[in-house]
Amino acid sequence: MLTACEPPGGSERLSADCAVVVDGSGSGQDSDDGFRAKEKLKATLPRFLADKKCKYVSYAPITSASLASSCQVPRIDIDPDSDTRAEREGLWSETRFLAEAAAEKMLDCARKRQPGSDVLGGLDRVANVPRDGDGTFHVLVISDFEQADADFKLGRYELDTQARRDEAVDALVTGRGLPKLPDTTVYRVGFGMRGGKTTPERVEQMGQFWQQVLEKEVKVDVDDGYGA
Repeated sequence: MLTACEPPGGSERLSADCAVVVDGSGSGQDSDDGFRAKEKLKATLPRFLADKKCKYVSYAPITSASLASSCQVPRIDIDPDSDTRAEREGLWSETRFLAEAAAEKMLDCARKRQPGSDVLGGLDRVANVPRDGDGTFHVLVISDFEQADADFKLGRYELDTQARRDEAVDALVTGRGLPKLPDTTVYRVGFGMRGGKTTPERVEQMGQFWQQVLEKEVKVDVDDGYGA
């Protein structure tokens, strides 16, 4: 039996809501001193869009004040109903190319305007985008997660004990609120890299810190399966 998502003789239709959050801070520069944000975006985004069957793709920047950033890129519909062709693969190739170009445009803007690293604000930005698809909201975040904004700089905090991590978490979330992201998975690419300057011990501590922030406070799932 055919379903609404399976046109006769055609491809299965796409249905997922997705978003891409890109870090415009100096630590993401495309050199040995950075975690190569654009390189990682190019390598990861095509697979992400295909794997998650993204229909809608929204965008958000990570800057020094992500929520207030003037960087704007329109949401893209990868599988528009207005296109009536039954075989959709050719259409998806075209629209995914546009989606990748839009992500690079957002990254370029984030790098030029208010560079910084308000990661939590970037997630708050995508919490406000439309969600018209089905199931889990898939959010790809290209960032080293070295939170650094006007009010909080993760690098100033020791994270080697639970008490110190609690102190850092409280300092980050108190007074700013948390993104509302129900039924969301965050896919991290570039986590803890910072141009190779972060020690393995610090990366492990950052992992525990962000697990507390994202999984316990924001209550999203975290997936590092897209790797470096």
